[in-house]
Amino acid sequence: MSGGTKGRRLLRVASVIQEVVSKELVTGLSDPRLTMVTVTGVDISPDLRYADVRVSIMGEPRAQEECFRAIRHAHGRIQEKVAEAVTVRYIPSLRFHVDESVKRSVALGALIAKARAEDEANRADRIRRGVEPPTELPELEESPPVPLAPAEPGWPEAARRGTVHEVSDESPDDGPGAEESKK
Repeated sequence: MSGGTKGRRLLRVASVIQEVVSKELVTGLSDPRLTMVTVTGVDISPDLRYADVRVSIMGEPRAQEECFRAIRHAHGRIQEKVAEAVTVRYIPSLRFHVDESVKRSVALGALIAKARAEDEANRADRIRRGVEPPTELPELEESPPVPLAPAEPGWPEAARRGTVHEVSDESPDDGPGAEESKK
């Protein structure tokens, strides 16, 4: 088996494992401790013996510990579901790890939002005190006119010049008295 094929196989197995574990954690288990948990990734060893499953658990530290205990408690059932879904010689042994990257990302986003709000408040205060002049938005430049496409032969001259004409739903024969003339 070539390196590319083996790499694709590892990715495929990792994807199936991630899907199965996610489904089990969200809907398959009835443990109330399993809240706000997400499978963020699965890394498979090259020999397919081990699968390192990264889970992100949001919430308070105590709730996170309880959730991770529930995951470890359900390890056997989750392993069985993976064995049913994966068709390889050796079923990878699942090893769960807490992934702090999502939590850090949320915390960093909150810090950035707080810093922006403080910066805007400070700027508004400086403007109010007259230390900083209020900046005005630059005037919008007018767009150049868009040239009209050349009219097809047979179009009226007004259409070629871009003149707008009123269009009616009536054909020239549908004017007043047209029905009487058709009779």
